[in-house]
Amino acid sequence: MKIATLLDPILRLVLRYRKRRRRAEGVLLVSSRGPAEMVFLSAVLSRFMRLAALDENVTLLCRPDAAGMSFLFPRFLKLRRIEFRRLDEIEYRWKSFAELHAQHYRLIVSLDYVREHDKDEALIITADPAETAGMVPPPYKRNFAKRLVESEKVFDILFDSGPIRQDKILRWSKFADEVLDDRQPPQLALLPDSQLPQAEKLPDTVVFFPFSGVTQRMLPAEMWRLMAEAIPPHWQILVAGHRNDFDRHPEYMTLMSRPNVVMETSGFERLASILMGSRLAIGVDTAGMHLAVLLGIPTMCLASAAYVGAGVPYDDRVIPANVQFVYTPMECQGCLGRCKFPLVDGMYQCVADIDTDQVLGHVRDSVARGVF
Repeated sequence: MKIATLLDPILRLVLRYRKRRRRAEGVLLVSSRGPAEMVFLSAVLSRFMRLAALDENVTLLCRPDAAGMSFLFPRFLKLRRIEFRRLDEIEYRWKSFAELHAQHYRLIVSLDYVREHDKDEALIITADPAETAGMVPPPYKRNFAKRLVESEKVFDILFDSGPIRQDKILRWSKFADEVLDDRQPPQLALLPDSQLPQAEKLPDTVVFFPFSGVTQRMLPAEMWRLMAEAIPPHWQILVAGHRNDFDRHPEYMTLMSRPNVVMETSGFERLASILMGSRLAIGVDTAGMHLAVLLGIPTMCLASAAYVGAGVPYDDRVIPANVQFVYTPMECQGCLGRCKFPLVDGMYQCVADIDTDQVLGHVRDSVARGVF
């Protein structure tokens, strides 16, 4: 246990004697996850906005990188950024916790299924709202009883959202049903027209998303070269990623030697406008690919079987018609990245087994039809 965590009781004692708003007011939604999670969350955020009483604000507490997806969120949602990794620093932790305590929220809702008791849960305890809500933590074999007891001490409403392997949008939809006491059918993983960004005017354009934070889910550069060859030479191909992605994986730079291929390193907001003006998006399981889906762009996801049943492919109840998932079914699918096989050229076995001819056939057919 970190020193900063051990000092939390002292901080809470100090804060007890500090002035804050007398009346608890406002709703704080907490998420410690990254940009990809925010894409999915944007599909259901409007439901959680309904937790606010008349004249109350709703604020989303999130990581700075996740805040890059805020252009997808409802207009009246406020943002508060926090660097969860820095909560081990005593000065940063105390400042962050004290600011949240001063706000005196009426309700704090954790949107995370997986949480850290010493970080996001400690933050909620110290903020000391009038009411709290969260989901039962994952039933991992180790320390589940301890984690459950810890969560029970943090949350007034502790909702059992179901099995580990579950579509994210479905899980949040059920959680929203619980905290709102209002059952609604889950919505498709599409943004409403009112939240769509303006399209950037582009010629015939395809966007590639070859990079993933989990390198074992990435396909070799050769596969992307073959897909580029299957696309008409007068079409433009944008290879999207962070500049660091190209530095870490220089083999993908060979794609840039083709006259119709360009590197695209814009932030998510401009990328969304680019996608809105594009014909197709092709990518591995990553934030940009999921962004394309929710924007309604025809999209093909080259997926690992590791997350089948846990979000990729999407559940039949929320999957929109504009996305197609290509993956290799395996008996061990749904392992959530705990692969029992040795890596094949740095890839999960199920990724290495993706049929190149099948993928190229999908690409050629998609280009010929313009839609999936």
